[in-house]
Amino acid sequence: MNTAEQIYLQYHDKVRAYVRGKIQDLHDVEDLVSAVFMKIVQKLDSYDPAKVSVSTWVYTITRNTVTDHFRTRRTLVALEDYMVDEQPEELTDDELDSLADALLALREKARDLIVLHYYTGHTLKETAEMMGMSYINAKVIHKKALESLRAFFAAR
Repeated sequence: MNTAEQIYLQYHDKVRAYVRGKIQDLHDVEDLVSAVFMKIVQKLDSYDPAKVSVSTWVYTITRNTVTDHFRTRRTLVALEDYMVDEQPEELTDDELDSLADALLALREKARDLIVLHYYTGHTLKETAEMMGMSYINAKVIHKKALESLRAFFAAR
């Protein structure tokens, strides 16, 4: 049995209990538990037992995964609230053109961040890493981009 399997067997129930205590939807719970163990497998090579215990490491990954889940949900709700009231498949051609115009009015870095974050579903932190910028910088650019998009649609 390899290390990842041992961690899974030892911590699965604890991770699930922690996530279940934070999340109501059982499907989301299962998705997040799976995400936690996928991250553990991906990061296992970088784990240093001299710096932190396995339990602390697993707990930190679990907590960060849940936090990212809430950030993503909050951000998606904010985007839906301020941009359009309809689902994307219900947008007219004119509305799609307006959305494209609004995105094109953003600076390139802001546009790329918005598209990567919302289209791919990556967390803002992951998007920042993909774009080679700090998380703080990504948050600032994200906030300004959403304000610009809100202003664009409010003016309509």
